[in-house]
Amino acid sequence: MRAIKNSMGGIPTSWNAFWFSSLERTGIARVRKAFAICLCLWFAACWFWVPQWLSQDGWLGTEAGRYLIGVDRVGTGSEYRWSILYGWATQSVAAGLCMAGVVSCILMFLGIAGRLGVLSVWVCMMMVHHRAPWLTLPAEVLASAALLYLTIDPGLPFLSKPTGNNESNDQSVLANVAMRCLQVHWLIWLAFSLASMLSHTQWWDGTALAILSEQASLGLGKLSRVGWVSQIGSLLILGFYALTIVFLVRRGLQPIGFLLIGLIGLSHAFFVGDWMFCGVAWCYAMAFLPYLQAKKI
Repeated sequence: MRAIKNSMGGIPTSWNAFWFSSLERTGIARVRKAFAICLCLWFAACWFWVPQWLSQDGWLGTEAGRYLIGVDRVGTGSEYRWSILYGWATQSVAAGLCMAGVVSCILMFLGIAGRLGVLSVWVCMMMVHHRAPWLTLPAEVLASAALLYLTIDPGLPFLSKPTGNNESNDQSVLANVAMRCLQVHWLIWLAFSLASMLSHTQWWDGTALAILSEQASLGLGKLSRVGWVSQIGSLLILGFYALTIVFLVRRGLQPIGFLLIGLIGLSHAFFVGDWMFCGVAWCYAMAFLPYLQAKKI
């Protein structure tokens, strides 16, 4: 009973140390740079389809877009959808939005404008997502959440060098809060994704990976639903998700969990064709990199 009482009494102290201890701002800056590179490539890819698809006369014109988000229909949430591409939807404006996203990512990478630079990237992303929410991929949802966490503390600018003084601007409680939010969000997302996969029989019988390969346009070709590659691969992905959660919450096993995040990203890239998710997964992995040593926990 005394041991239980002592362990319960240490919970508030551990909680405060977990969330509100100081952290070197170079760690969160590393995450910021990783997301800036990933999202810069995403905006560059948007340049090839957003003007043609989301302009007034595009494949999904503004009238079609308003219909699909449920304008004038109660309960659809259309009143919360905002984008410059609804009121001013020329191809030049759509291309300018993509260019603004690229420029904002460059500012975010350099750490110029601090939180405002990160927030500008988020706004540009939301203008595309709110215009065509049905085209939003899971990786983009993860990235948009990460941007909001990075506004808590984006870290040191690119050209700033840490002074090594604990009382200087090199360390921050807000940097630790931002890093912990990224870590917890990723772990919760893994847990819910694993629960969702386990609720579908395709993952239990090993055909899920083959079905996903049929939906993706990959040079690797389609996998057979009865082949051993699909069977083993589907079970391995389930194992990656489960083991990543276990390893990331164990101090001594975090380096393995860090590597498993990379394997999850590569599996999505090569078998599902979702390279965006691969990049975002690696960006989230950067949030665990400063904590590979047990003393950092």
